[in-house]
Amino acid sequence: MMKLIGAGGATFEVRDTAGVASILLDDASVGDTFLTGVVAGTATASKAVVLGASKEIATITSATITTLTATTGNVTTVNATNVAIGAAGTLALDNATASATGNDTTQTATVTKMAGTVTTGALTTAANATTEVVLTLTGVAAGDLVFVTLAGGTNTTSVVVKSAIATTNTITVVLRNDVLTTTALNGTVAFHYMWVK
Repeated sequence: MMKLIGAGGATFEVRDTAGVASILLDDASVGDTFLTGVVAGTATASKAVVLGASKEIATITSATITTLTATTGNVTTVNATNVAIGAAGTLALDNATASATGNDTTQTATVTKMAGTVTTGALTTAANATTEVVLTLTGVAAGDLVFVTLAGGTNTTSVVVKSAIATTNTITVVLRNDVLTTTALNGTVAFHYMWVK
């Protein structure tokens, strides 16, 4: 056994217990210690990145990552000027389906995802008339962007998306029986939506 004692009582040891050598600094295994001034759960400039007790890490200003895989949890805030996805890349959004109910004037549904597919009830909306589909989605605010594309349904008459407006916790999608037709809608209309915060 070798033990060195420095100023302030700091110690360095090399111990051989049962034939297994280990090195200790101040009675702690070297593998369990990190640099002075480094705080667990943070990145310290020019020193180290040390995970916190819950394997969290904070204060990283920038990082270049070849592959990032998140198996659970959510990315809640991303501050970036550009997000680029290569030609072979995909962006998979957590999405769900929902069914709306109501009449030819107003249909309603509650959705819980930032993207999904909504199918209305059977519509008989007259030519050049509209039906509002009001989606309740917690977190939506006025001015948020909402993209909508038609996705099918049983209706065979021409229908267009007139608008998609975000207000507090609500997205109102207005479907219009095409102005050029003279036939009423004759079934359900399905559409995809994507909310961008």
